Amino acid sequence: MKLWEGITNFVQDTFYYLIAVPILYVVNKVFFNYKLIGKENIRKVPGAKITISNHVHTIDCSMNGIVNLPQYCHFITLQSNMEIPFIGKLVKLLRGIGIPRKINEKEKFYRKISDLLKNGETVHVYPEGKLRQYATDLLKFKKGAFILAVENNVPIVPSVIMQRERYGIYKILKKKPLFTQVVLEPIYPDLNIDNKGERVKKMLNEAYEKMSKCLENNEMFNEDEKQEVEV
Repeated sequence: MKLWEGITNFVQDTFYYLIAVPILYVVNKVFFNYKLIGKENIRKVPGAKITISNHVHTIDCSMNGIVNLPQYCHFITLQSNMEIPFIGKLVKLLRGIGIPRKINEKEKFYRKISDLLKNGETVHVYPEGKLRQYATDLLKFKKGAFILAVENNVPIVPSVIMQRERYGIYKILKKKPLFTQVVLEPIYPDLNIDNKGERVKKMLNEAYEKMSKCLENNEMFNEDEKQEVEV
């Protein structure tokens, strides 16, 4: 079993770093002129953490992957995505973890996420729970990511995928906006709050407020020449 796990991890690492990352990096730069701000905030948490973001494009998981480089992260995704021919295998190689449909399988699912966090891994969750193409606001957050953070005493690192006005050649080639991703300060469980439910609520509200405020100030990212970005 350990030998098989070692082979599987080797294949995943090889595919991720030598094939997937270079290709997706180029795709994001060429098609979305992707920019990244606040990389230093992810570096503040070198160990276990949960990253969250809004979900505004079918391949924005690759952007969240770029945020975490050189480390990789595990993505929570719909079980149906894992079952798509070929794409499902690709999602697994990119360390996607399907959300089980059956209630009796949820405990095993949460235990698997907890084990990853205990081993110092990074897990990415979309707290809105659904994809909304090019949305500029946030839906109400689900509690799952924040419960996991509190239960495992790990920080949440929020980020927001912003939209920028097209410029130059992109005005000709694209009809949709360009993307800038902003990584915000880590949010830690408040251990001064004894009640875990209240601890979860505080983390959720703080993340929602920070991300909403960032989206509301989106105009500051419309002129990318004024922004010092890091990818």
